[in-house]
Amino acid sequence: MTVLFSPFGLSYGTLYSAILLTRPERVVVVTSAEAVLNLGTTLDAARFFHTHFEWETHVLQDAQAGFIEGRALAPFLVAAAGKKNIVNLTGGTTVLQDCVKSVADILRRESKDVREVAVIDRRDILEQRRSPLVVGELVEVPPI
Repeated sequence: MTVLFSPFGLSYGTLYSAILLTRPERVVVVTSAEAVLNLGTTLDAARFFHTHFEWETHVLQDAQAGFIEGRALAPFLVAAAGKKNIVNLTGGTTVLQDCVKSVADILRRESKDVREVAVIDRRDILEQRRSPLVVGELVEVPPI
């Protein structure tokens, strides 16, 4: 099973693109109380093109400064890992990104199959806001 771990913020195009570009069977989302309100719309839009995935959501209480909370959650998220794991480093706040990066670090330390990626949208920011559900580019982030 391929699992995508991804932060989700107020710009939903990043998660939408990550799902469509990686085609996972499971999506593990880390988000905020504010952003989770748009998650259903994003997942529904992705399901229109890629119907075969399940998902789970984890909401951080402090998505702005909750680094301790995010890093404490990361080991529990690793339990959802599959045979192949993709960690999207883009989207959401720095805390949400740090949480999923911690997942990648733990998976690598445990010698599990993990790829780190970034989703890039080269369009003008106003165009991104007008039409957020446009598939961007997937960039591989090499391990150190």
